[in-house]
Amino acid sequence: MPKKKSAQSGSGRPTILQLAKLTGFSQGAVSRAINGQGGISDATRERILKAAREIGYAPNPSARNFKRGYTKRIGMILPDLANTNYSELYENLDQVASEAGYSSMLALAHRSPERERNLLLQLSAGEVDGLVVNPVENLENVDVYQKLKAWRFPLLFIYRGYEDQFDSLGVDYTFSLRKAMQYLRDVGHTSVAYLGPNRPDLPPVGKLVEVIRILDELGMKFDEELSVLGVDSAAEAGQEAFRKWKVLKRRPTAVVTYNDQTAISLFSEAKRLGLSVPGELSILGSDDIDAAEPLELSTLRVDRSLMARSVFEMLDNRIKNFDSPIRLQSLRSEFLLRSSMGPPTRK
Repeated sequence: MPKKKSAQSGSGRPTILQLAKLTGFSQGAVSRAINGQGGISDATRERILKAAREIGYAPNPSARNFKRGYTKRIGMILPDLANTNYSELYENLDQVASEAGYSSMLALAHRSPERERNLLLQLSAGEVDGLVVNPVENLENVDVYQKLKAWRFPLLFIYRGYEDQFDSLGVDYTFSLRKAMQYLRDVGHTSVAYLGPNRPDLPPVGKLVEVIRILDELGMKFDEELSVLGVDSAAEAGQEAFRKWKVLKRRPTAVVTYNDQTAISLFSEAKRLGLSVPGELSILGSDDIDAAEPLELSTLRVDRSLMARSVFEMLDNRIKNFDSPIRLQSLRSEFLLRSSMGPPTRK
């Protein structure tokens, strides 16, 4: 007696009919769940999406666009908007897209790889012509990225890349970091600490590696003991750093931070404790968000207008020329010296 075929049996990609049979829901309900439409309960939607992930189902954007034509809309998936650098970048991208006759849409994964996966499936189902993605985790959803690529859906990754598999646009911090570390050395600092996350999937960890290498070349010390790694909340980073330094009974004279928000948290806590910035603590941020300039925060800056134009040009090229060579690009950041960095009053 022949075995009954599963939803995954046979050749080719799983179909919406197979998914409907597997879950026991109608094709209409399955379609609404996959496309993020109303008319079904959250519980039903989750059951259908869970089954879709298990059998590797995703809508065929190429077929959908063949029927409907291009949407002239691009999407961006971000982890969240806690870092205002993201919102400022999206605003610039929306302006560039509009100038080129495109509309845009923003979706937030809320730091959830599961939600990011669902958004990828939903938005690639004919909602947009291509997606700009800043992944929540580097490797969590690679299987989905690869499936969308196999189904000829345009993707562009920002701030991190996947070797030669996908287009990516990153930031080169080498030049700006060298300028910042040279300045600290020249005004009398002999060592530098770091404040931020300690996750290998986050690009700033690569920046930390670069800081350590540059300090060594300049004959300066990276103070690992005074560095605070594993900080997940920028708002609490300053307090966490000073708690550690209080226990150690010593502080660094200069700190490189994960981003401007982390730097601002450290700056605020230093001021609350009555410390002089930069005399007793020099602070370097990254991103040059709007809140950085009023505080005179030294930072590493990338022109977000230029970045937005580069993002759009790369994604638009992939939409119009899907089989063109993979492009891996990076934009050089610049060091902006402001008054949060200066000579130390102690060695």
